[in-house]
Amino acid sequence: MRNLNSRKGGILAGLLLTATVLACLAVVAGLTIARNIRVQTESTRNGDHVSIETPAGHFSIRAHDHSTMAMADVPKYPGAWQKPNTGGAAVFEWTSNDGREDKGLTVAGNEMITSDPVQKVVEYYQAQLPSWVIADDNDGAFRMELADGGYKRIIVIHARHDGTHIGVATIGEPAAN
Repeated sequence: MRNLNSRKGGILAGLLLTATVLACLAVVAGLTIARNIRVQTESTRNGDHVSIETPAGHFSIRAHDHSTMAMADVPKYPGAWQKPNTGGAAVFEWTSNDGREDKGLTVAGNEMITSDPVQKVVEYYQAQLPSWVIADDNDGAFRMELADGGYKRIIVIHARHDGTHIGVATIGEPAAN
């Protein structure tokens, strides 16, 4: 009987020692990574910028308060006004240390409001943008999309209590410098 209890104690001690060693290695790895990552933020009058340096490369986010990029090639609905505190863009860029894995993405959006009914706004955009794909959402919103030249553009039109809202978004590769 004594042999069985000593084997159980030996297995338990071995598992406890292994778990302790793994926990110590995880703490050392976490500290090493944390010491090698640098985050910088900067606020400018055009928006905020975040820069993250890692051992594998550089990640940056540049935000812009009011962007006209979302509205590029999308006509403004006559009489619509921009909803306060909306509209902007962000550029996300990753540069690896070896330069092989460079990636980027730009996201821009804008929202306008008009007192005209949804159907009138939809008819306007269908006439102005005949090559766009048309889709109806289940929640009563009307959506138009166009994928062209590395960008996807989306217009969503829906009724709310304060009027018809027109959301415009652009997603795609960052513009060349």
